[in-house]
Amino acid sequence: MNMVYGAAVLFGLAYGIFLEREQSLTRAVAKTLPLALLAIAAWLMDAPWLLVAGFALSALGDWCLAFAGEKFFLAGLILFLVAHLAYARLFFLGQDPVWSAGPTFLAGAVIVFAIALGVFRRLRDRLGAMKWPVAVYTAIIAVMAVSALARGPDPVLLAGVVLFMASDIALAFETFPPMEGAKTRRWRSWFIWYAYFIGQALIGAAYLLR
Repeated sequence: MNMVYGAAVLFGLAYGIFLEREQSLTRAVAKTLPLALLAIAAWLMDAPWLLVAGFALSALGDWCLAFAGEKFFLAGLILFLVAHLAYARLFFLGQDPVWSAGPTFLAGAVIVFAIALGVFRRLRDRLGAMKWPVAVYTAIIAVMAVSALARGPDPVLLAGVVLFMASDIALAFETFPPMEGAKTRRWRSWFIWYAYFIGQALIGAAYLLR
């Protein structure tokens, strides 16, 4: 079943050839396929159902965000919000009660929430009607990251979660630029995709390849 995971990684890394192409059905399928394959790999390998759900919801979110328009954006936001909740619950179920009561965990949790608050404060004046949805989404991302940290010092899982969070932060700054019509930096779309996908693949590896 590792072949399916390997195929997911291959397609995820190859998606770069579509990053700067115009919106199309082919591009949407190419964007959706890597996480769909991760969901299939997790299901075939009898992984926790919350991991399967997180990957599947992320694949649906990728499909929605492959298209322009507020409805697609909101649908993608909701799907990723639920995916983050699934991951947070999954990580929380595996927490280490001794580690999560220690000073290293507490310091890490403070840092995560400080970063989340700082990002939201930077974005707040640009959000308009999206202020509360983005606030909720930011809080859930922080909860997911802290839940992963509560499992203990797992470098593979934590690297995946950090990359996932970094991708979301970069996407937020690209979606809500400081001024209307601001030019998108070319490198940012590459960073958003590869940080996101490699992060998801590492989360999968933490559960599937051990």
